This record gives sequence, C-alpha cells and structure tokens, in this order.
Amino acid sequence: MSNLASMVDKEIALFRSLQEEINKLSNDQQTLMSQHAENEMVKEELDLIPMEEGSDGEAHAVYKKVGPVLMKHDLSDAKMTVEKRLEFISGEIQKVEEKLKEKQNKAQEIARKVQEMQQSMQAAAADAVRQIHQEQKV
Repeated sequence: MSNLASMVDKEIALFRSLQEEINKLSNDQQTLMSQHAENEMVKEELDLIPMEEGSDGEAHAVYKKVGPVLMKHDLSDAKMTVEKRLEFISGEIQKVEEKLKEKQNKAQEIARKVQEMQQSMQAAAADAVRQIHQEQKV
C-alpha cells in the first residue's frame, strides 16, 4: 500500500512538472503569436509603399532603427527580411504547438494513471476495512 502511495506521489510530481512546462510553452506561444501579428502589420505597412521611384527620381526609403540610429534600408530588402522573419516565426509557432500537444497528452495520460492508482488504493483500503470488520465479528 505504501509502495503504491509513493508511486502516486511520483506521478503527481511528474504531472506538476509537466503542467509547468505546459504553462511555459503557452507563454512562449503567446509571445510568438504577438511577434507574428506585429510582423504582419509591418508587412502590410511595407506593402502600402509603392516600389517605383518617387517624383524626385529616388526610390522610396525605408528606415530601420538600429540602436539609437535610423538606418536607410532598401524597400525590397526590408520586405524580404520581414517575409523571412514571418516564415521563421510561423515555424517556431508550429514547433511550440506540437510540443504543447505532446505535453498535454502526456499530462492527460499521467492524470488517468494517477486516478487509476488512487482508485486501486481506495479499493485496497476498503477491502482492509472489511477484513478487519469481519475479524472483529469472529
């Protein structure tokens, strides 16, 4: 009986650590989603800028903040950079979602296992009570 109780405790500890991992992955997923939305807005803004040259014969300039300085950036390079960033973030979101599903499935399996173990402990305790009760009658 005590062996089963220690096994339940180990499974519960494992379940709690999985819950912590699930919470961390959920936070990571939220961060990635906000980064993706941010980059989508940047992409939409860049798409509003015409690719052809302006009336002064110069290409439209895009500026990128690098530390305290604004650096001139080519529009096509800026669009390509944002596209690559979106692809990367989308890949990371997919990885996190897969890990999240895996951890959630493991947690559900452990929860089921703990429930079964607790039920068998309760059944064993009830049997022990019945046996004691019968011995007292005799």
